[in-house]
Amino acid sequence: MSIATRRRNTEVFSISFLDCICCGFGAVLLVFLLTVSTKSRVDKSVVDVVREQVKKAESDLTNAKQDVDQLARMLAAAQLELQDIASKTKDDQLKVSDRKRELLLLLQQTGLIKDALDRLLAEKKALPTDDVSPLPIPEVDRRQYLTGVKLSGEFVVFIVRVSGSMLGETIDEAAGRIQESDSAKREAPKWRRTIHALEWLLATLDPETHFQILFFNEETTPVIPTRGDEWFTTKDKTTLAQVLKRLHEVVPQGGANLERAFTAVRFLPRLPDSIVLLTDGLPTKSDSLPMEGDVDEGHRVRFFEIATKQLPPRIPVSTILFPLLTGDPGAPGMYWELANATRGALVSPSKSWPDT
Repeated sequence: MSIATRRRNTEVFSISFLDCICCGFGAVLLVFLLTVSTKSRVDKSVVDVVREQVKKAESDLTNAKQDVDQLARMLAAAQLELQDIASKTKDDQLKVSDRKRELLLLLQQTGLIKDALDRLLAEKKALPTDDVSPLPIPEVDRRQYLTGVKLSGEFVVFIVRVSGSMLGETIDEAAGRIQESDSAKREAPKWRRTIHALEWLLATLDPETHFQILFFNEETTPVIPTRGDEWFTTKDKTTLAQVLKRLHEVVPQGGANLERAFTAVRFLPRLPDSIVLLTDGLPTKSDSLPMEGDVDEGHRVRFFEIATKQLPPRIPVSTILFPLLTGDPGAPGMYWELANATRGALVSPSKSWPDT
């Protein structure tokens, strides 16, 4: 066989093929390099974002831990306070129980004391006695007539007008009784009401209250002339009987010098805590402004003003003003001003008291 006719062998890896392979490989390698570079930049930004998120999460976690710690401290404090409250509540309950026991004991003792007192009162009632008070309260159902009179304090002085005007409701009636006998004068209705009012006032005094009675007309005298420097009590039944006897012996007569009566109060062994004046009008005599003959209302008002200046200060003066239908229209107003100035009272019993 000739060389010409010999078949050629096919070359698989020719130069052109290798070139193509190399170019493709290079392209792939370039794409890979570009991709890796871009991915590196993307991963770094993601990492930065993640790091920021981690930092924020760590900060939130720290704050959360602080909040948890604070809540834990508050809880511990609340638990301690709750324990204290529970302890105090227990102590209070114990105290309440103790108080209940003490109260029950006191109630039992009070019951025993009451029973003992009832027994003593029953025994007292059963005791025989002849000791009768010389001063029963007159006209008990009509006490309210004089309830405005203030008998405050431990020492009370009663100043009773015993002038001739106390014999009648009017000046003419009083003048008509001047010529009567002493026994008839003592039975004059107006004077009897005055004595009854004084007896009622004495009967309502506290047994521990000391009293003195001054009669005044043109002079001022104690109810028991020899004992003008003493104070009496209703517990002293012997003295009280003497006082009552003396009240029924007095005869109203003459004029009325209130200045001397108020001056006499200053010379008592002790200044009184309150004064009760029983009268029927303004005074008709005055040592500071002596006058003879009849005096008009203006003079009597002046006599009254002079008399009130002799009163010791800060002593309440209560007046029981009996009616005198003529002669003294300004008397109620003057005695009202006296009561208001001294924080006393003014009472005017009805004409029919105490009979109806």
